[in-house]
Amino acid sequence: MAGDSWPELVPLDAPNLPRLDPVHLPGWAGDYARAVAADTETPPELAAGMVLVACATAAARRLRVMVKPGYSEPCNLWVVVALPPGNRKSAVQSAATAPLLAWERDQATIMEPEIKRITSERKTLEARAKEKRSKAAKEKDNGKALVLAREAADIEAELPKIPIQPQIWTSDATPERLGALLAEHGECMAWLSSEGGVFDLLQGRYSNGIPNLDLVLKAHSGDAERVDRGSRPPVFLKSPRLSIGLSPQPDVLRGLVAKPGFRERGLLGRFLYLLPPSPLGFRPLESNPVPVGVRDAYAAGLRAMLDWEPAIDEHGDESPHLLRLSEDARSEHHNFAQAIEEQMQPGRELEHFTDWAGKAPGAAARLAGVLHGIKHAHGTPWEAAITAETMNAALEIMAVITRHSLAALDMMGADPTIAAARHVWDWIERGRLPSFTVREAFNALRGTFPRVAMLREALEALEERGYLEVIELPSDGPGRPPSPLVRVRPEIARAWR
Repeated sequence: MAGDSWPELVPLDAPNLPRLDPVHLPGWAGDYARAVAADTETPPELAAGMVLVACATAAARRLRVMVKPGYSEPCNLWVVVALPPGNRKSAVQSAATAPLLAWERDQATIMEPEIKRITSERKTLEARAKEKRSKAAKEKDNGKALVLAREAADIEAELPKIPIQPQIWTSDATPERLGALLAEHGECMAWLSSEGGVFDLLQGRYSNGIPNLDLVLKAHSGDAERVDRGSRPPVFLKSPRLSIGLSPQPDVLRGLVAKPGFRERGLLGRFLYLLPPSPLGFRPLESNPVPVGVRDAYAAGLRAMLDWEPAIDEHGDESPHLLRLSEDARSEHHNFAQAIEEQMQPGRELEHFTDWAGKAPGAAARLAGVLHGIKHAHGTPWEAAITAETMNAALEIMAVITRHSLAALDMMGADPTIAAARHVWDWIERGRLPSFTVREAFNALRGTFPRVAMLREALEALEERGYLEVIELPSDGPGRPPSPLVRVRPEIARAWR
């Protein structure tokens, strides 16, 4: 570089990303996210992401967003906030989900007398059926035995179903178990974890390493699914809705693209990613606890969302309410979708991320539905249209999430140029090479880069980010020109000495 004036270094894994301000979450939800972040001295993205998932868990039970006639989106969200260990991720998740646990406990207390009554009634009927079957087995008159057997069968056919205590989230379930949970609890659940174990489960930790993604993918879109359970009867799901909230270590994300089926089946493209900087080493260690009023308002708001009454369809079954977009909100959403569409063209920013970008407009609609639900938690949100203000708040969140998600997918190796650049940089770092020629790099990395042009693309990506410079050397005479010299950024090279 002329006069050694190097450009600003743009990290390969975590470039300078915009921050997510919880101000875009309405009222009690935004207040709580800010207070939890301040109390735990954690990035606001972590609290905001987990609060959004908790609210989406409640909203998805009763709401669906009609983007336009014939096209609607459920309100469940898949959010990943990646942070290194020591960032109190479990504490933030516990704070965000505390009202979900409290609601489950209260519902269990309310249902307990009914569960006991029906359990007792069922035991009595089972005893009567057993008695009749015993008599039928001993009866010598075939006609009488048949009557007794039928009476036993009739009693068993009318056995009351024992209610199940409600559960709306889990942290460790196989996809097969998840199907049963969805069937038992209104087809709506959250899968929450402060680690990356969910990816192990999806990869097939209990299925000989064979990914079982069908149900999970259907539970993102709300499509019907049949879950076979071996010797047990299959589970039929009409509209499963699964929210996922994860806060794994960044290392967990690296290489996920290489997991069988994760990219090809569209799993990774369904997540909304946040990669906040770690504050470790820079915290004042003098935090204030969450104000009681802020905590109570959050608990009351989330509980109100959980207690919304369902809509009833023409068959008398429970179904979500449809949220409408105002004309201005629809226009804002369309403009966003159009901008995303154009960026997926060859050579544009989203060319290598079409699996994620193609779902971004739907994610924006879901976010708007969740924010609308938060705003009208204590009322009937389905009676009011989603406003342009709410849609713009969702799009502000999506603008930040888009930058973070592209960085996360880069980290996973979704962009082949960035993946190649990272491979070259790993070779440079291992050898602590302050300089080398392109020919030397090509000879060392020939197994990865069959042609010099492919290596040059990776070097150009590193040069654009300020890691190194490629210097074309003058030719001394006829014949092949000398191989270009590559010089590593001086402060990086000095740190290796």
